[in-house]
Amino acid sequence: MPYFTYEAREKSGKLITGQAFVSNKRELISKLQRENLLVVSLKETAAIAEYKRKFHKKASVKDLMLFARELKVLLENGIPIMEAVDVLSRQISSSALVDATKKIKKDLENGSTLHAAVGKYPKLFGPMWQYLIEAGEVSGQMPFVMEQISSLLGSMEAVRKKTINAMIYPLLLLTISAIAVLIFVFKLMPIFKGIYMTLGSASTSLPLLTTIVFTACEVIRQYFIYILFFFIAIIFAVRQIIATKAGGRVFEKMILSTPVLGNLYLALAIQKFATTLMVLLKSGILIIKAMEMSANTAESKLFLEKIDEVKVKVTAGLPFSEALQQTGFFPPLVVELVTVGERTGNYPKIFEEIAAYYSDIVDTVITRFTALVEPIMLVVMAMVIGTLVVAMYLPIFKLANL
Repeated sequence: MPYFTYEAREKSGKLITGQAFVSNKRELISKLQRENLLVVSLKETAAIAEYKRKFHKKASVKDLMLFARELKVLLENGIPIMEAVDVLSRQISSSALVDATKKIKKDLENGSTLHAAVGKYPKLFGPMWQYLIEAGEVSGQMPFVMEQISSLLGSMEAVRKKTINAMIYPLLLLTISAIAVLIFVFKLMPIFKGIYMTLGSASTSLPLLTTIVFTACEVIRQYFIYILFFFIAIIFAVRQIIATKAGGRVFEKMILSTPVLGNLYLALAIQKFATTLMVLLKSGILIIKAMEMSANTAESKLFLEKIDEVKVKVTAGLPFSEALQQTGFFPPLVVELVTVGERTGNYPKIFEEIAAYYSDIVDTVITRFTALVEPIMLVVMAMVIGTLVVAMYLPIFKLANL
């Protein structure tokens, strides 16, 4: 059955959008008119997706969110899972996700369960999808599970965007500073040096600051490619070291010891962990398994180690809150709220509150970080560019005083 998106206006003039499964456009128009809606636009999503696939290969978080959300809508409307997956394979705009969806449909036709079929594509969907879908199949709450997956992906994407937005302005300032310095080194410095040589000033008679700047610029000009490759090699080596277990732990400990970045890093890890754990527990996943899966979403080796410690202690019979406290890693607030969850037996609600609290903390820390970095970057830019300008004009001031 075709899947349409539409825009329509109410009698009040308010514009509304929606989706519907109908046999054809005429049927949908009639349905909307019966609801006293004036149709503004009407499009079959399969045609739109077919066009977008030519330019859209990889599956983004947004694609996966739409996949989960639309599968939820289909299942809620009584569409069988196999037909629902078939419909999605024609609506998706990511060619990578389309290929996976078509193969999943074939697996379903051969008698496979949805969680087993999805589990064949861990890089695309991740283990979280497999466990949640399995829980939905067992409990018969697949629409609810799909809604939770979409909500979780949306929450994680929002955190990622906040973090990126916080870094845009400082990186922009850094880029502008680097470009200004390179223009000076490769364009302006040779001009000034030529002027001073023409005036007959020997390098020994130039002010010390000017001599140092000229020498440094000359070294950069002559060995720029080697310097560039050196920094690239350093970055590559650091990334390789961080990717190791020991290197990652040292790097994370360094970040956590930093006043502002440490708070942000810990808040992000706890927010992701609590959000995922809340969704998993709501979907019927047992707490031990849910902890293991949630720790992976934090993308922190140190955090994963601490959760492994907690998991071992909880399995041995220690209360969850006490196990968290013994790690010495989690803030007292988290331990206290988990203690409340143990008393009430409502873990999902508690972790929802923890996720909401640390979401606010992330917003606050990002705001403070941006407010702190901006003036520091401006001062550094002013010092670097000011030093270069002063170095270039010092010989002129010296000549003027003769």
